[in-house]
Amino acid sequence: MPQRNSLQPLRKGLAALPTAVGVLSRLAAERAMQAGEDVTSLLKEAGLPSNLLSENHVRVSVRSQILFLNMVAEAIKDNLLGFHIAQEFDLRELGPFYYVMASSEKLGDAISREAHYSSIVNEGLRISYQKTSVFTIDFEYVGVQRHLDRHEMEFWITCTLRKSRFFTNRGLTPAYVGFVHRHEGDLSEMERYFACALNFGAPADRISFDLQTADLPLITADPFLNRFLVEDYDRVIAQRQSNQNPLRTRVENAITPRLPHGNVSIVSIANDLGMSPRTLSRRLAEEGLTFSGILDELRAVLARSYLRNKELSISQITWLLGYAEASSFVHAFQRWTGMSPSHARRQLNGSSSRNNHPENHP
Repeated sequence: MPQRNSLQPLRKGLAALPTAVGVLSRLAAERAMQAGEDVTSLLKEAGLPSNLLSENHVRVSVRSQILFLNMVAEAIKDNLLGFHIAQEFDLRELGPFYYVMASSEKLGDAISREAHYSSIVNEGLRISYQKTSVFTIDFEYVGVQRHLDRHEMEFWITCTLRKSRFFTNRGLTPAYVGFVHRHEGDLSEMERYFACALNFGAPADRISFDLQTADLPLITADPFLNRFLVEDYDRVIAQRQSNQNPLRTRVENAITPRLPHGNVSIVSIANDLGMSPRTLSRRLAEEGLTFSGILDELRAVLARSYLRNKELSISQITWLLGYAEASSFVHAFQRWTGMSPSHARRQLNGSSSRNNHPENHP
């Protein structure tokens, strides 16, 4: 439980095990430097290595990268940081991961490569795809709390659309785009780029195309290069141990999209995770956890994040956290922190996040 009279979010179960190549962190750092920010201090606060900018092959904690993107976005006042980076960086900076996709024969093959080899680039991200009535690509965090992120997921989905358009030399328009997180502010620039409605607060992070899109040929196809890269990547995959998604994180990530709809229960979450409520309770107990405790602590972290957004009223935050009445939220918040949400909002928005520990950044 959070300590009273404190707005510090919980640290229990937040080990940052998954790692990623440092490309996205470096791109964000470059933007911060261009804006005149003290990048060294930001890197230190986020827990990223100081040699990130000088060593191209440094891997970073996925969680620290997410926190760093949040901090840079706030520092340079870019509410669409991940989206902007995905649009503007040189795709070749992704290295062999870019070329194994670009050299594929068809777009469906390229997405298949992206899904199969994404863990090499980012251990904290699982990409999957399916062909039903539409061609759907799903993104899911592994071992990383989804509620911490916004900019990295916007980067990945935007980048997938950008690569798809470039590889096929077509102005592809998605049939659907959804993000689990919510987004405040002007989204017109993002909507123009995607050329379709954007769904925030969606059940899953997803981009879908018309089914025939998967069969589009790539103008960048190179079967000889593709065969070589696939063989090389397959050897790497074979040598890697599969990353386990901690149960606590799986539960949190299942709860997050359900909260605003008020349908969070151990029954619904257990069903989402493919197990019985009794099995879920038992497995949580084996780790010294309870479902109600995880739900309560997740709400405490999300409440702090939402209170930073001045555009959200207390009644809206009540709904986002899955409470039926504002009084229930107020009572819970006072139990967590010893103060009212209004008092906490004044304190949070009056203090500089640059002086906080990185775990303070939602």
